Amino acid sequence: MKRRDFAKITTAAAAAAALPAGAQTAAEPKTVDDFQRPDSFYAGHGWHSLNPGYWEIRNKALRRRIHTRGERGRKTGFPFHGFVQTEYDVLPPYGMIWRRDWKLERNYAVVADFTIHEPPHQAPEPGYSLGGVAFGSRTIYESWDFKAKRGDACWFAAWRDDGRFGVYDHATGKAVSRLAEQAGPTPQKGDKARIELTLSGSSGNMATIDAKLVVNGSEAGAVHLENFDRSDYTNGYFGLVGRGWLDFEVNRVALDPQANAPIDAPVNELRVAYPLGDSLKKVGDQWTCRFLAVFRQEGRRAEIRISDSEEPEGGWGAVPAAGTGTIDTNGFRRATAVVDVILPGNPAEKAFYYTVWKDGQDVTVDSRKTAQKYVGYLPRLAPPYKFCGLSCHAISGSKPGMERTAAYQENWVHPQPMRDAYLYLEHYEFQTMLWEDDVWYLELLLYPTSTDDAYQIIMTTLANETTRWQMMRHWNVINPGDHDHGMDDVKGPEQIAIRNRSDLGQDPEYMQRNFQIVQHLITGDDSPSGTANPKRWRRWKMPNGDFSLLIIDARLWRSSQETHLWVTEGWGGKGDVYDRKDPTRSLLGEEQFAWLQQTLATDSSPLICLTGLNGLHTIWQPSSEAEPRNRIAADYAGWVKAGSDRVLELLSRREGVVAVYGDVHVGSIVRNRDHAVYECSFGPIGRTGGRAVKEGFGPLMEDYDGRPLEVVALYHPRYETPDLQPQTSPGYWNFLEAEFDPRGADPTIALQLRRLDDVPSLAARGGGKVRVKASETGRRHDAKLPAISTLPNAEVRFALTDGTPLRGARSLADGTVPVAGLVGVAPGTRVLVTAYDGDEVESQAVVVT
Repeated sequence: MKRRDFAKITTAAAAAAALPAGAQTAAEPKTVDDFQRPDSFYAGHGWHSLNPGYWEIRNKALRRRIHTRGERGRKTGFPFHGFVQTEYDVLPPYGMIWRRDWKLERNYAVVADFTIHEPPHQAPEPGYSLGGVAFGSRTIYESWDFKAKRGDACWFAAWRDDGRFGVYDHATGKAVSRLAEQAGPTPQKGDKARIELTLSGSSGNMATIDAKLVVNGSEAGAVHLENFDRSDYTNGYFGLVGRGWLDFEVNRVALDPQANAPIDAPVNELRVAYPLGDSLKKVGDQWTCRFLAVFRQEGRRAEIRISDSEEPEGGWGAVPAAGTGTIDTNGFRRATAVVDVILPGNPAEKAFYYTVWKDGQDVTVDSRKTAQKYVGYLPRLAPPYKFCGLSCHAISGSKPGMERTAAYQENWVHPQPMRDAYLYLEHYEFQTMLWEDDVWYLELLLYPTSTDDAYQIIMTTLANETTRWQMMRHWNVINPGDHDHGMDDVKGPEQIAIRNRSDLGQDPEYMQRNFQIVQHLITGDDSPSGTANPKRWRRWKMPNGDFSLLIIDARLWRSSQETHLWVTEGWGGKGDVYDRKDPTRSLLGEEQFAWLQQTLATDSSPLICLTGLNGLHTIWQPSSEAEPRNRIAADYAGWVKAGSDRVLELLSRREGVVAVYGDVHVGSIVRNRDHAVYECSFGPIGRTGGRAVKEGFGPLMEDYDGRPLEVVALYHPRYETPDLQPQTSPGYWNFLEAEFDPRGADPTIALQLRRLDDVPSLAARGGGKVRVKASETGRRHDAKLPAISTLPNAEVRFALTDGTPLRGARSLADGTVPVAGLVGVAPGTRVLVTAYDGDEVESQAVVVT
C-alpha cells in the first residue's frame, strides 16, 4: 500500500473514532456537477441565479462572465428627478448562483474546484474581487448588494484578489468573526484552486465550520469556527459566488449531504409562450397571429400546434405544426422564438387549443410542483368581449399578509403579491389579458447588468406558475410603460437622448439593450432598433369587426415637458416663461395623433377602448418626493394639458369610447361630465405606493385643470370609496374586469375593479362600478341624422362631401344604422353615407338637422 493511501485511511479512521456517539461519518463528497456539456448562456437545470449573466458554460466549465452587454446600468432617476452625476463607475457586485435541488441542514460538506484565468486588472480596493462557495441561503434569489439583517443573508467561503481567504457574511461583506479570515497568496493566472467547506458537530443547534483553500495542491488557508447557530447561518441552499473582475471558472462542484436528501425542484423547459392578440389578422381566407415563446436554453426550432380539441384524435403528436420559428439568442434575445401561425378556423366562431414543441419534443406542460397541468388556450373572440386589465407587477417588497419579505428572506422575491392571487380568475371567462404599463419592473429590484439578468427579472414576472397560466390560456396585449425599460419616467425627447448620449447620467448601451428587449417581447420584432423611437400605436379589431382595442403610446412621442428652460439655460431671472399648459405641447406626437384622429373618425366598431393614456385627468397629487415642476415635466398624460384636451375632444366625438390605463398604482373609474368620457385606472398587482389624491377629491369634483368629474370608484391603499372612506382590507392589489357588448342598437360597456383574490360574485371594489349604454357616452350631438337604411351587417362611414371623415359605424342585420347624430357638424350639412359588406358598396347622401 502506498504511504499516501495509508495516511488517508488512518486519518479517516482516527476521525471516525473521535466522533461523538450517534454522529454520522463524513463521506467523500460526490460530484454534483462537472459541467461537461456544450457552451451555453444557461448554467443548467440544477442551478438558479438572480444574476445568470454572471455565469456561462464555456469549454466544459462554469465560467464567471466578466463583461456583458449593458453592464454599466446604474440606479438613477430620470434627469428631471433632480441633479444626477454624469461621471460614475459601476463595480460588479455579488453574483450568486444556487443549487435549486439541495436545501441543506445540520452537517454537510461542499467542495468546489476552480481555475483562475486572470486576476483583476482594475481594483477599486484590495480584496473587492473574489470567488468562492456560498451556503446557508434562505432563497435561490439571493444575490447582489442589498441591505439585509444579520442572519437573513448567506455566508460564503471565498478567496479574494488580495490573497485573503475566509468566511464572510453577505449581509455585511465582512468576515463573520476576527478568526474567520487570514492572509494568503494572491490569485494568479493558471492557478488551480479548491475550496473545501465542512459543517460538523453533534449539536442540533450549533455548528462547527471548517473552510480550507488549496492552491496548486498545497494548503493556502484554513479557517476553523465554532458554535454558530445553524438556523441563522448554515442551514439553507448552497452555491457559488463571484464579485468584481476576478476571472475564473468552476470545474467541479461536489457535495457530501450526510443526512440531507435532494428536494424535488423540477423546472420547465418552456418558460412561457403567449399569443399576441393585436397581431391577429385575416390574410386572404386565413386567420394568422404571432406567438412569442421563451425557453430556458438554446435550441433549434419551435413549433406551435393548434387544434379545436383539447385532446385531439391521435394525440398532439398527430397535429401538424401551425407555424414554426427559429430559437435565437443574441444581444437582446435569450432562447426566444417568434412563431407566426395559421389558425385552423375563424377565432370568432370557435375556441382553439395549442401546444408548444421544441426540437420535436412537446414542452407545453409546466412541470413545477405548484403549477397546473394544461395546454394553451385561445378563447373564442365573440361578444361580449371581456378583458382583464393588469398593471404594475412588482416581484419584491413588503406585502400585507405575506411574511418574510425583507432582503434575502424566504419570500423576498415573490412572483405574486398575495396568497390565492387569481385563484378564481378562470371564473371570469376573460378572453384577453391586457398587460398595461409596468408589466415588469426591470430596475426596481436591481439594474440588470446583462441581457440574461434582464430576462431573469422579466421571466420571474411573466413565467412564474400563475402568470404563465394567465398568458398561455388567453390572448395577450402588452403595452409597456417606463419601468419596463429599466428606468423611471422614461418619456419624450429626453429618453431618445439618453439612449444616444453617454453624458446624461445613464449608460446608453444599457438603455438601448432594454428598448430592444421590450420591443422584441411585446411585438416579436426580430431586429428592433435600440436608438430609433418605436412606433407602437396599433389597433386590434375583433374578427367580427364589432369591437376595437386601440393601443396608444403616451410617453415616447410627447414633446419635452421642461418648463424651466430659460432658467437652466442661464436666464435666471425669467422663471417659468411658459408652463405645462402651453398650447403647443404635444402628448402623442404629430404622427400618432393623426393616426388616432383618423382611426376614431373611420373605425366602424360600435365600441372602442383605448389603453395607454395614463391619467388624462389630473386628479393625483404630485409625488411627495419631487417638486411639482418635476412631476409636471415627467409624469402622467394629464400634465400635458393641451395634448390631453385635444385627445378628450377626439374621444368624445362619438359614443361608445372609453379609456383605460395602468401605472398610477390606484384603481379608479372617473367620468368627465363635460365630455361623458369614462376613464379607468387599474392595478397595481404587486407594487405599492399609490399616488395621493388631490385636495377636494370626492364623488363630484374638478381636476387641477378645472374639468368637472364624477368619481364612480376609488380603490386606493388608503381609501376604498370615492368619498374617501378608509381602506379596511389591506392588500388592495387589483385588476380591471372590462366587458364590451356591441350587440344591438345600443351597445353596453361594463367596468369594475376586482381584488386579485375576488370571486366574480363579490361586489366590485372601490365603492362603485359602471354599466352604461353607448348612447350615454360622448358629447351631445350638434346635428341629428335621419333614419338610414343600407346594406345589412356592413361597415358604414360618414364623411363630408369634400371627403373629410366624420365617424364610422356598423349597420344591423336589418340594414338600419344605429347612429342618431354627429358631433362637430352644423345642421343643414350634407353628409355622405357609404356602406361596404365585403362584396357590395352602397352610398347615399343625407342632410343632418
